[in-house]
Amino acid sequence: MAEPRPLNFLWRRTTLDNILEGYFIANILLGAIGRPVRVIPFEDGQPVPLGPDTLIGSLALETVPLLKEARQRGIRNIGFFHMDDEEGKHDLSFYADADYVIRNYWHRHAFARHGNSLGVTWVPNGYRTGLGPIDPARHLGIAQRSVMGFFSGAMSGRLMAGQRAAMLQAVRQAALPFTIITTGGFGQGLGPTAYAAWLSNTRFALVPAGNSHETIRLYDALEAGAIPIMVRSAFIEEPQALGALGKPPFILLDSWDGLAAAYAPYADANAPATIAKLEQQRQAVVTWWAAFKRHVQQAVKDVIDRSFARSE
Repeated sequence: MAEPRPLNFLWRRTTLDNILEGYFIANILLGAIGRPVRVIPFEDGQPVPLGPDTLIGSLALETVPLLKEARQRGIRNIGFFHMDDEEGKHDLSFYADADYVIRNYWHRHAFARHGNSLGVTWVPNGYRTGLGPIDPARHLGIAQRSVMGFFSGAMSGRLMAGQRAAMLQAVRQAALPFTIITTGGFGQGLGPTAYAAWLSNTRFALVPAGNSHETIRLYDALEAGAIPIMVRSAFIEEPQALGALGKPPFILLDSWDGLAAAYAPYADANAPATIAKLEQQRQAVVTWWAAFKRHVQQAVKDVIDRSFARSE
């Protein structure tokens, strides 16, 4: 039996060195495609080894010219992995040049069909390398988690910074026993190891929106076994995104004004009934996250298999 053709994953080297979610992309998203993956970093100003069976990685729109070049040269089986369109403002007409597109950040308009493409597959951007992977067997149970709620991040400079301000106000007004660590900007706070330590010891992870309702801190929290608290949005219940397996077992608020009321049933933190109820919900979150990662792996495998088959 012939070996399967490898998938060539092409990246600017400088981008590859700075992607926060590199492990998640390589080992979760592409972890079940059933064929070898050859990662090919290229240097700016040097010839790019552009050939068939290639997935072109792109932070924002930086490698769109390579996609267009591949189409002009008639190269077969070309996919595009599109990151960093948080606000959903990129002109996506170039998707027509790809055999398939895999992208982060769910926006309804991004899933329109383009040309003869196999379509657009949404994938979560995943947890930060260094924070995970975390074996669920190593998770602390609710009874052992000494932090009631946790958030660390910038309070300004984000498109939806108003959500973060409202979250902080709700915590302070109700004097909730949550730990809030504010930072000067993206990537200027805790390192991945310290951040993982906090998330792995908290019962609830506060997940306000940033430039999008979808945010890496959600996946960080899930990997650490914490229960996310976030505001409802279309993204959460959309079947193409988080709603693919049904409503996620998170605590969902209509607004951050409802945070105190949502926490009130769990305020008696050491009561056996509280601990039992929260542990049941935490286990539901952990089970959901494991199933969701498998679902995403299968979706990625399916579209890549279809593209390879179509090119034969």
